[in-house]
Amino acid sequence: MTLTIVLLYFAVVVAVGIYAYRKVNGSTDQFFVAGRSLGTFVNSWAFLASLASGGSVMAGVGTGIALGLPYFAALAAGAPVGFVVASILVARPLRNLGKYTIPDFFAARFNSKAMAWAVPLIIVAGSLAYIVAQLKGASIVASYLLGWSYEQGIVLTGIVFILYVAIGGFLSVTLNDVIQGILMFSMMVGFAVMAYAAMGSYSSSFNTALENYPSLGETGSALPIASYIGGFLTWATAICVLPHVIMRVYSAKSVRSARLSLNYAMLIFGVMMLLGVLVLTPAAAALVDDLDLTQPDAAFLTLAEHVLPPVMLGVVVAAILAAIMSTTAGLLMACNSALAHDIYAKLIRPQASQREVVWAAGIATWIVGGIAMIFALNPPDFLIVLYTAAVGLLASSFFAPMILGIWWPRCTTRGATAGLFAGAVTFAAAFLLFDMPYSTELLVALPVSFVTSVGVSLAARPGGEREKERLEPRAQPV
Repeated sequence: MTLTIVLLYFAVVVAVGIYAYRKVNGSTDQFFVAGRSLGTFVNSWAFLASLASGGSVMAGVGTGIALGLPYFAALAAGAPVGFVVASILVARPLRNLGKYTIPDFFAARFNSKAMAWAVPLIIVAGSLAYIVAQLKGASIVASYLLGWSYEQGIVLTGIVFILYVAIGGFLSVTLNDVIQGILMFSMMVGFAVMAYAAMGSYSSSFNTALENYPSLGETGSALPIASYIGGFLTWATAICVLPHVIMRVYSAKSVRSARLSLNYAMLIFGVMMLLGVLVLTPAAAALVDDLDLTQPDAAFLTLAEHVLPPVMLGVVVAAILAAIMSTTAGLLMACNSALAHDIYAKLIRPQASQREVVWAAGIATWIVGGIAMIFALNPPDFLIVLYTAAVGLLASSFFAPMILGIWWPRCTTRGATAGLFAGAVTFAAAFLLFDMPYSTELLVALPVSFVTSVGVSLAARPGGEREKERLEPRAQPV
């Protein structure tokens, strides 16, 4: 039954991709931002699906048990705050810009050849690590409940992800995201209700969970307080600069719709994360006697097997794959747009036709997806930590120059470029060369990026007002 439901779901998403392919018809507007026609309802669920990944939906439960509920709660709280920050700080100027990608913003606000190359390459690097985490989650689901080997899960699910993105572009991703977002939310609510009922007395079950795993409720036990702060700030800042989220701002039919969609998605995502923190994590710790914390990302599935009937179990598996697919698809779009639109069409072959750029994006999707599958065959532990590190790189690189570029006319091209490189290099060095606690790299890299951007800008000759006028070249409907 579970396998049948999952295969049926795969067939649906591929069919949607084929439908979207016919609508795209070689148009870059359709392929990259769905013709800027997405309404509030569609984009709200699509925003949710873009962010609610395998880590937030599945891996959070095991992370909460292994690393402490306070750490999971900090990560879960950061993303809803990030939606609000994005709706206030970036939704209007980016939607008014009327472009496709984050590099488009930097090109409109600044005039830096170094940025033109560095921004898309950083996007690909950060997104690739994020995709690896998602593919690992998909394979865990496939091997745990469908009987596939880990390697089979990587290849088969990866091909499905890549296929419907490569052929249908952003329209395919969006149509599937609406289905996936509604499915995810319904699953989390239904699963939480069943888990809560199985707990009997919530208070006594919570006490049992604390007895079974004392670190579950302790602050500073498995991780220092700095990890909680770093995890929260990573997500609170990253929503403004995540490429697959920003593409949804560009695709909204108006500024008002973009801002409403971000806020509605914040509310829905917040409910989902509360259910994970307050119900599913303590339920797994209290009800399941044989949790294998050497595989913490599978704790969610172990609880599902324990409390759900077979039909609901199949729906949960499909919903987890939906969470993984939606985020992976958005990240693949971010990568193919960075390579095809921002590098190939702008820097290598400016005379390329729209149809040629769309073909290049399809090829880039297969290349990036194939590389991600290779890396996913031997991934690190803790999905949620891996993809938080990936978004930390993006936030450390882009947040300071983007926010200063929008709101501080004095920010210069040299200042923004220096801040971008300083944030990226500092984060990479902290992550790769130093044994820092989880999620703390941003606490060093983000201030370095801000200080560098401001310092270099103040040291240069004023010229930001003229550049800022280029940020909003024409009025858009509100």
